[in-house]
Amino acid sequence: MTTDQRRILVTGATGFLGCHLVTALVKSGHDVAGTIEPGATDATAGLRTFSCDISAGEGLAAALAGADIVIHLAARSHLIKETVKDPLAEYRRVNVEGTRNVARAAAESGAKLFIHVSSVKAMEDGTGDVPLCEDSPCRPGTPYGVSKLESEEAAGAELSGRGTSLVILRLPMVYGPGNKGNMPRMIRWADRGLPFPLFRPENLRSMVYVGNVVHGVILVIGKSPTGASTYLLRDREDYSSRRLYSVVCREMGKAPRFLPVPAGLVRLGGALFEDVRKVTGSFRVSSVKIEKELGYSPPFSLEQGISETVAWYRRSGR
Repeated sequence: MTTDQRRILVTGATGFLGCHLVTALVKSGHDVAGTIEPGATDATAGLRTFSCDISAGEGLAAALAGADIVIHLAARSHLIKETVKDPLAEYRRVNVEGTRNVARAAAESGAKLFIHVSSVKAMEDGTGDVPLCEDSPCRPGTPYGVSKLESEEAAGAELSGRGTSLVILRLPMVYGPGNKGNMPRMIRWADRGLPFPLFRPENLRSMVYVGNVVHGVILVIGKSPTGASTYLLRDREDYSSRRLYSVVCREMGKAPRFLPVPAGLVRLGGALFEDVRKVTGSFRVSSVKIEKELGYSPPFSLEQGISETVAWYRRSGR
């Protein structure tokens, strides 16, 4: 390997973000391996994979042997409809204990940099008009958010004073090809020619295209900051529901139509359903810190990100 090439281990390599990141790292010439859940399949042809149960710590020593950098993506994702009786305990088992195990194994293997991909839900539940920054108080309002904050703390405790630098990346809603969240729902809505319910025309939400996340991670690898740092990532600007749906419709070749919703129904829906809150309210974060300290400049616009996502939607026959 050249001085610019690193031996990198990516946990959760078969996930939405993992697939995009691994592909970009391999193209960049890095020596990349990934962990996958027991029974999972390899998402990238030619990628060396290790079957690991991170919550139990099984298989991590072999996977991390010789790794210069560990990028920790593996986690129990946020779910709108829970399937377990004690969600917090399950989130903690995977997200907190799993992160603790991976961070400990990274330090023991001699890795120099640990990148922990977290979520803005570690800070708040996703409602507010004032942009959050890295120094904003953390008041997670969901079991998932609690587990992500605790996972950050676990990584910090394991790596402190052990020669492995820690970078935490807190992400807002990530969209792009392969994502199963709110964006595909919006695309399906547009595909059917339905009017989009417009709750608050002036709302603004921070989001980040998966390509911009990959760019941010690769930037961190190149800069290799020392010590412990936390950064927020987002696109170049924030978006209203009206603009998002208009861009989606344009890419789908449809005329955007909107259905105004009375304020009373907005309040009721926002109190009852989290997915309603995501499109009715504002939630903004600032990426000024990573822009100033590392030179982060997201290369993809909303239009480019939506274009790629719509193209994936059409290829997948959804």
